[in-house]
Amino acid sequence: MNLSQFRPFTTLLICTSLLAWSCLTTALAQETQVPIEIQKKQLELDRQQLELEKKQLELQRKQLQIEETDRQELQLKETEKAVNMKLEGDVVFDFGKAEINSKAGQILDKVGTVISQFPEGKVLIEGYTDSKGSQKANLELSKRRAQAVKDWLVRKKGIAESSITTYGYGETKPIAPNTHPDGSDNPQGRQQNRRVEVTVEKN
Repeated sequence: MNLSQFRPFTTLLICTSLLAWSCLTTALAQETQVPIEIQKKQLELDRQQLELEKKQLELQRKQLQIEETDRQELQLKETEKAVNMKLEGDVVFDFGKAEINSKAGQILDKVGTVISQFPEGKVLIEGYTDSKGSQKANLELSKRRAQAVKDWLVRKKGIAESSITTYGYGETKPIAPNTHPDGSDNPQGRQQNRRVEVTVEKN
């Protein structure tokens, strides 16, 4: 028997076997790779979930802790980034004056308590007046009132002086009409405009 005549068949069989083996190993590799890719995606989803939970906890930590009655008294508004308090001028000051009156201690103490919850936050104090008197006098009065509130908070509540900035806007930014449509005086509107606003950043 001439064995050489079987060589082409032997070669073909070997090639076929090698090809089959190659296909099998490729398929196995692909099957192995799919779970790895899924695992990577799952790990990324888990990481994103942890980041989200971390941010939610951070927001909860920064959530202001204050009684609802105090919120109303301070006319407090809160966002994710800041807390704003609106103090009626007539509660803190006597008419036309820039000295803290005897009744203001309780409400300013609450302002200081709010500020102290955000020790790293910058504080902005803004003074406003109604339109009675000259613009120059009102501008000066609003600046002095903002400064007076700052001085009280630094002296009585230990708020860092360097963290507080003050501005006075006089009568330029009313939140209510100073007069009625017929031109007559609007005492309620003027009362709302006589105010000091305190804003503290949540840092």
